[in-house]
Amino acid sequence: MKTTTTQCATLLQTSRAVHMVELLTLTLIDGTALRWSGADATVSYAGNTWYPGPIIERDQISSKIGINVASLDLKLHVNDAVTVLGLPLLQAARRGVLDGASLLIQKAFTDSPANPMAGTVHLFEGRVADVEINSTTVRMEVKSFTELLDTQVPLDVYQASCLNTLYGPICGLNKASHALNLSVAAGTTLQRIVCSVTGSGTYDLGELVFTSGVNSGVRRAVKSHIAGQLLLSFPLTEAPSVGDTFTVYKGCDKTLSTCRNKFSNVVHFRGYPFVPAPETAV
Repeated sequence: MKTTTTQCATLLQTSRAVHMVELLTLTLIDGTALRWSGADATVSYAGNTWYPGPIIERDQISSKIGINVASLDLKLHVNDAVTVLGLPLLQAARRGVLDGASLLIQKAFTDSPANPMAGTVHLFEGRVADVEINSTTVRMEVKSFTELLDTQVPLDVYQASCLNTLYGPICGLNKASHALNLSVAAGTTLQRIVCSVTGSGTYDLGELVFTSGVNSGVRRAVKSHIAGQLLLSFPLTEAPSVGDTFTVYKGCDKTLSTCRNKFSNVVHFRGYPFVPAPETAV
């Protein structure tokens, strides 16, 4: 059942003229909330403000009894005036800023555009599963949060490698304590970052996050690390400049030896390296 405020319910039941506007809230994985209205004016309600943004095109939303994974095809038709974290929306989407974001769609009602909103009705909520980009449009496939129910039970599987997510709550490691701040040096390419990192192997399977320059906010997995270089798993879309800063975090291959020797965190290790390998009976 859809719920709303008493004022909004009264408005819908008694008013001869009802004005409505669709409100879209996109929350990025870092907690940044982007609020766009389907109107050409700013809309405020319950302490939040939605601004005119991209032209929004979406599938029809349907409600069903039972537990099912609803999906929504959403298209944002944009120009360079629509920005995310200081970047044009198309460029931000190309860098992966929208990946994993959560989406909330509401419809707000009032008896006159000059009056405050009487209330909102929840239409759809979910998580961005896929993003496609062309010259003027960002297309997102959004799946409802019921998708999260499709989880293996029991969670633990008997396997040699650790089941924890590195720096997650069960792993218990402080991510900031295993970070190194560096800057880009000459000779850097889209996939190979030349810098002053020393040693080798420490940042294999780690994460690199740019903190300045044209790639600010862009994240990439580190494939391998040797002295003076970090090789990314996937190339950047734009080449960084000498002096651009970034933070790189230690990686983990989920083995017992790495947990013990690199992180001294065996107490939280959730692998089963001593379980005998399965054998076929003859």
